[in-house]
Amino acid sequence: MDELAILRGQVATERRHLAAVKNACRAALQAGGDATRLADTCRAATGYFSYNVRRLHAQDQAHCLLLRPRVPRSDSANHELLDAVEGAIQRSRTALQALEAAPDPVAGVRDYIDFIDGVLAKRRHSIEHLFRTHYTIDDWRAASFVDADAILEERERFATLHAAFPPGVTLDGSAG
Repeated sequence: MDELAILRGQVATERRHLAAVKNACRAALQAGGDATRLADTCRAATGYFSYNVRRLHAQDQAHCLLLRPRVPRSDSANHELLDAVEGAIQRSRTALQALEAAPDPVAGVRDYIDFIDGVLAKRRHSIEHLFRTHYTIDDWRAASFVDADAILEERERFATLHAAFPPGVTLDGSAG
C-alpha cells in the first residue's frame, strides 16, 4: 500500500468511527435503561467526539488553507465551496463546544448527534476534485495529521469506547 492510501485510509477510518459512535449513541439513547449507565456512556462518547471531531476540524481547516491560494481567484464556485466548508467547520466547532459544556451528558449527546444528522449530514461538501487537481503527497502529509502515534491513539480510544456502551449496543467500525 502506498503512503497516500495509508493517509487517506486512516482519515476515512476516523470518519467511519465517528459515524459508528454517533449511531451507537443513537441506539443507546433509544434503548434508554439505567440512567446512570446512560450518563456514563454519554460522558465516554463525549470524550471520543471531542478527540475525533477536533482532529477532523483540523484536517478540514488545513485542507482549506492549503487549497484556497491554489484555486484561481476567477474560480468563484470553488472559492464558495471552500467558504461553505469553513462555515460548516465553524458551526461544528460551536456544536462541539456546546456538547463539551453540557451540564447533562445525555442531553448534550442527544443534541450533538441531532446536529450531526440534521446539519452536517445534509451539508456534505466534496472537495475531492480539488485534491485531484491541486494536492501532492506532501499536502496530504501536512493536512491529515496522520502518523503512527495518531493511528494508535485513535484505535485505542475507539477500542476503549466499546466497553462504555450498554449490553446490546455495539460500535460497528464499518458503519458509514
